[in-house]
Amino acid sequence: MNFKAVVFAGAASLSLVLFTASFAQKPLSFKTSLEITGMYERNPWLFSQSEKESKDYVQDSYVVEYSPSLNLIYRSDFGSFSLNYRPNYKVYYPSGRRHYSLKSHQGELAGTLYFTDKLSLALSDRVADSVVGTESRSDVPSLQRRYTENSTNETLRYTPGSRLVLTLGHRSNNIAYRTEADKRSNREDNSATASVGYRLGVRTEIGVTGDWGLVDYKTEEQTDRYDYSARVYVQTTLAGIETTIRGEGGFETTKFKSRSNSGSLRNGRTGFNGLLSIARDLGENTHAAITGSASYLPSDQATGAFYKNTSVEASVRQLFLGRIEAMFNGEVRRRRYEEEEDRTDYAYRASAQLGYRLFKWLSIRGGYTFSKVDSTIETYEYDEHVVEASVYVEYSSPK
Repeated sequence: MNFKAVVFAGAASLSLVLFTASFAQKPLSFKTSLEITGMYERNPWLFSQSEKESKDYVQDSYVVEYSPSLNLIYRSDFGSFSLNYRPNYKVYYPSGRRHYSLKSHQGELAGTLYFTDKLSLALSDRVADSVVGTESRSDVPSLQRRYTENSTNETLRYTPGSRLVLTLGHRSNNIAYRTEADKRSNREDNSATASVGYRLGVRTEIGVTGDWGLVDYKTEEQTDRYDYSARVYVQTTLAGIETTIRGEGGFETTKFKSRSNSGSLRNGRTGFNGLLSIARDLGENTHAAITGSASYLPSDQATGAFYKNTSVEASVRQLFLGRIEAMFNGEVRRRRYEEEEDRTDYAYRASAQLGYRLFKWLSIRGGYTFSKVDSTIETYEYDEHVVEASVYVEYSSPK
C-alpha cells in the first residue's frame, strides 16, 4: 500500500470514529434525486461542412439521459463529511444509425477535520469509471474501451492570525485503462501544492499559489514529465454594491524526462495564463458574472504543442417568485495554434435554461444551446444546436 492510500485510509478511519461518537447529537442529511433528460442534437458528431459533403452525414440525434444521485452529509463539532454517488446512463438514437448507449459511474468521499479553530485538514477521494473518449467527436465511441480514474486531494490549512492564511497539500490522479491497446497510456500524477495568502482588510486578500508534480507513465512508450506552476492572485469585495473582483495570473512549465540514464530533462516549455473575473448581485434574486482570460499553454502535453487563447465568458441567473429560475450563458474564444501557423479558431457558445419548481420535490427544466467554431482550416469548423427538456425529482431528509 502506498503512502497516499495509508494517509487516506487513516483519515477515513478517524472520520468514522468521529461520526460514530457524535451521531446521537448531530443530524445526518440525506438527499437522493433523479433527472431524466431528453435532448435533440443537430449535427451531434460535429461534422465540418466539407465532412458533411464527403461522408455519410448524421444530421441529428435524439438522446435520453438518466442521472440519479445519492448524497449523504454529516456535520459535527469536529468536522463535516460527505459521500456522493452519481451513475449516468445515456441512450443515443442517431438518424440512420443503430442506437447505442453509454454508462458511467462517479463516487466521491470528502471531509474536513477541524483540529483547532486555526488548523484544519480537507480530504477527498473521487473514483470514476467511464468510456475512453474518441479522438474526434465525429467518431462513434468504442464501448469496450473503458477506464477507471482515481483522484485524491489532501490540504492542510493554517491561519496563525487574523491576516495570514497558509495551505500545504498533495494531489494525485491515477488512470488505468482496461484494454491492452490503451494500457500504454496508464499513468499516475502526483503534485505537491502550497499557497500563502494575506488579508489586507476584511474585504481584500492577496497571495501566491504553486505546485510541482510528476506525471509517471507505466510503460516506456510514453515519456514521463515534470509540471510546475506558480500564480499570484488578488481578490476584493466592494462595499455597498455586492461586487467581488478577482485577478490572478502566473506561469506553467512542462519538462520531459530524458530516456538516458542521466535522467536529464529535455524539451522544457513555459507558458502562462491569467484571468480577471467580476461577480455581482444585481438584486436579491439576480446574480451576474463575467470572466476574461488569456493564456499561452500546451494544447498537447505529450508533444509540447502550444496555443494562444483569449476568451470572455458571461452569465446571468434570475430567480422569480421562488419557483422560476432563468439562466443565460455566453462565451467567445479565440485560439491560435503555434505549430500550425495557418490555424486560428474562433469559438462561440450561447445557452439559455429555464426551470420551474412545481413542488418542493418536483421540477421541470428546458434549455437551448448553440455552439459554433469558425477556423482558418475548414475541417475544424462546425456548428451544433441542442434542445433539451428534463424532469427532476428529489427527496431529502430532514425536509
